Amino acid sequence: MFAKLATAIVVLGAMFGALLVNRQERIDTAAEISRIHFELERNERERIRCEAEVAGLLTPAEIRTLVERIEKDATAREAAVLKPIPFREDPSSANDDALRTPEELRKLVKEPARGAEGFGG
Repeated sequence: MFAKLATAIVVLGAMFGALLVNRQERIDTAAEISRIHFELERNERERIRCEAEVAGLLTPAEIRTLVERIEKDATAREAAVLKPIPFREDPSSANDDALRTPEELRKLVKEPARGAEGFGG
């Protein structure tokens, strides 16, 4: 009888301990969510403050100039890096001199080279 009572007490104690651990984990999780929320709020306020500071320092004309410069740099970078290679019978003959702009390639597609009636012969 004593063994059954001791076993029941130990089992109930373990069960209540597990419930307490589970409850504490939920409380810790809620506290972490709250800390993250406050940090996000603080970062959002800082972002808005920085945007207001930048908006106060720049005029619309300066912003347009910066955007145009960024677009021109991006276009130049794309033209330098992403050179299209036109289709050739011998791909090994493609070199930097043979590379063309997209506009030139469109012309080639619309107006095929003379003597290139077909590929099969």
